[in-house]
Amino acid sequence: MELRHIRYFIAAAEEEHFGRASDRLFVTRPAVSQIVADLEEELGTALFERQAHRVRLTAAGRALLPQLQSIMGDLNQALMMAKRVGEGRSGLLKIGYGSLTLLHPLFRAAVKEFHQRCPDVTLALLEIPSSEQGKALVEGRIDAGFQHFGANVGVRRRKQAGSTPALATIAYDRLKIQTNGLGAVVPRDHRLANRKFVELADLAHEPFVVIPHSAVSPSYGHLYSLCQKAGFEPKIVQEVNSITTMLNLVSVGVGIGLSAYGKDFTFPLGLSVVPLQGINYPTTFALAWLKGKMEPVLEHFVDTVKALC
Repeated sequence: MELRHIRYFIAAAEEEHFGRASDRLFVTRPAVSQIVADLEEELGTALFERQAHRVRLTAAGRALLPQLQSIMGDLNQALMMAKRVGEGRSGLLKIGYGSLTLLHPLFRAAVKEFHQRCPDVTLALLEIPSSEQGKALVEGRIDAGFQHFGANVGVRRRKQAGSTPALATIAYDRLKIQTNGLGAVVPRDHRLANRKFVELADLAHEPFVVIPHSAVSPSYGHLYSLCQKAGFEPKIVQEVNSITTMLNLVSVGVGIGLSAYGKDFTFPLGLSVVPLQGINYPTTFALAWLKGKMEPVLEHFVDTVKALC
């Protein structure tokens, strides 16, 4: 049995006439008659009673018709769904983001605009630090991610002991959103809060709240190197896992932090971010996905972000 057997049978049954069925299908009347006869022969039972000017379904035909109509309805729906997914107008899109991304208005604008452009796409947002998004991309947990990375992070990660080949070298495609500087995060009532800029040496006696695995804040090795060049060793009083936690602890006076900052970033009330002068530590805010993994629905999202940039 072929799909055309089902289509021709349904048309003939609904029209109760082989001629009208042939007009509907844009084929000849003998073609409809032959295909229906072939189907009846395959089933071993008559599906139509042939009359002078019309055809009527037999009991077998009446039993078969609603089943085949349901099948064709499901098939058409599946084909339409596949077409919409192929055009990027339906489906599921998983986007990763870190807590620093929440401080930039482009993220909120992109999510809102994408919902309006592609209302039938399910947009899943997963909070994943930039340093962990490479693994999430390889494992398929996200399709793309808003990433923040420092000057020493290239398009490929260096192989680390125990890493799998898939994670050892990850090639990205990236849409650069903006380049940021490095700033000292301090409480509003801190002695440095109203300065236009500070030098790292100004922080020599400050306690630091650090994120050991941060992609946008100098962690142990780099932080110690920078501070030693400025003539001191940093006093680390607290380790945290996210920018959000660091900001909260700074706001209650536990210490100060270092964070990427730039145009349009909005930090919580009660905090000031003072630019660091004399420090060459540029960071980049970008949307990233695996190289060569651009699906239509992701392309729509990238276009949305690109327009907002």
